[in-house]
Amino acid sequence: MSYVPRKLTSRPNSSSCGTPIRALLIAEVLEMILDELVNEKRSICHLAFTCKAIAEPSLDRLWGLNDSLEPFIALLPKELVLDEDSVFRFDQLTISNLPAEKWATFDDYARRVRRLYAKTVTMNPHRIYSSIYKQLVHIRPNVELFPNLTTLAIHAKRLPNPHLRLFPSSLRSVTFSWANIKAPEIEAVLWSSVMNRLFLDAPLVEHIHFEGSPKEPLHSLTPLPFQQLQRITIKPSPLDPNVLHKYSHALSASAVRELDLRFVRWPDPRLQPVSPVFPSLRKLIIDGSPSHAIEFVRLLSSPVLQELAIASQCERSGDAMSQYTQLLMLLADKYRGVFRALKIQHPLLCHDQADLESFLRAVRTLTDAGVVTLQLNLIVGWQELTREVQDMIEPSKWTVPRRFRITSRRATPSWSWTAGNPLFG
Repeated sequence: MSYVPRKLTSRPNSSSCGTPIRALLIAEVLEMILDELVNEKRSICHLAFTCKAIAEPSLDRLWGLNDSLEPFIALLPKELVLDEDSVFRFDQLTISNLPAEKWATFDDYARRVRRLYAKTVTMNPHRIYSSIYKQLVHIRPNVELFPNLTTLAIHAKRLPNPHLRLFPSSLRSVTFSWANIKAPEIEAVLWSSVMNRLFLDAPLVEHIHFEGSPKEPLHSLTPLPFQQLQRITIKPSPLDPNVLHKYSHALSASAVRELDLRFVRWPDPRLQPVSPVFPSLRKLIIDGSPSHAIEFVRLLSSPVLQELAIASQCERSGDAMSQYTQLLMLLADKYRGVFRALKIQHPLLCHDQADLESFLRAVRTLTDAGVVTLQLNLIVGWQELTREVQDMIEPSKWTVPRRFRITSRRATPSWSWTAGNPLFG
């Protein structure tokens, strides 16, 4: 396999080239080689021992992504070994005054880490579950353990005293897992302290992902105006009716542009917003029924929503099509001239001709309001479309390319109608 671009292997004369060809630097060629070996850690390890010029970039690539903190155990100062079998019982460690040179090896590799997934570590043969990250923070207070870390996934309940630095300033994406936290009063304090600590330590974070959720956050959460926060993913299960309401108000102080909500319901309708909810939002992804989407869009304060995606299967109810019709009309009315893309990422089942006609009229209203991308897959439960529907979907009447399909499951032979460039099939 050649790691040099094809154009560099030929020698075209200058008259046949519009622009001169730039030779790659050695570092760039090495970067291409490492890209090719992205899943071959053993090969990258061999490269690291080949020569000094290759060693550093190879080690950077090897240690750049870690799915646990276990590899760092061997790099810790020997003073932290508690028995001759090199078993580290971090919950018992109190050493915090080791000189910096004792940490030289650990720090040399820690600075290479870019992505770290440090939720739980199991150390055999004793199956000791330890929060290494938590204990390292205690041992080295206010030190950025991984100074170049950009992505971190960690279990929230294993985080230490919030008065200590928890996160490097280089952090751009963080995932918090809330699994198996059973005491609501502890969850409330923990959620607030962790988020406040994140705001202090990593104000330039761009993406926050919540896996699971505290069942009962504090009744009043301080607004967190992160400077660069662009995306929020909330995947709580189960979801307390009040949690999302409080999430929204705490995080709406940031200029969030993309929100991915994987939830089953909006909070109690009696809990009306008391401040703007995501006023800068441009893209919304909802894993739920059209009724959930309607409720959230109504409460959304953003005047610039441009894209909505419905990711999950809709409810198996007779009024699903009517709910989608309401959703389309709401989007057309609230975001006329602004909204650009609707993507329903699962088939819509239609069992009634009248529902189909109402839905298609809503589609027309939405497209007239400025939508340019429409992803739909309608499956009807009868053999032939009525003349009125056929007239409504006449291709000549859709002047701007749309992308949706109508398919019959009962017709023999089966048929489908597609508008614009098909996305399905």
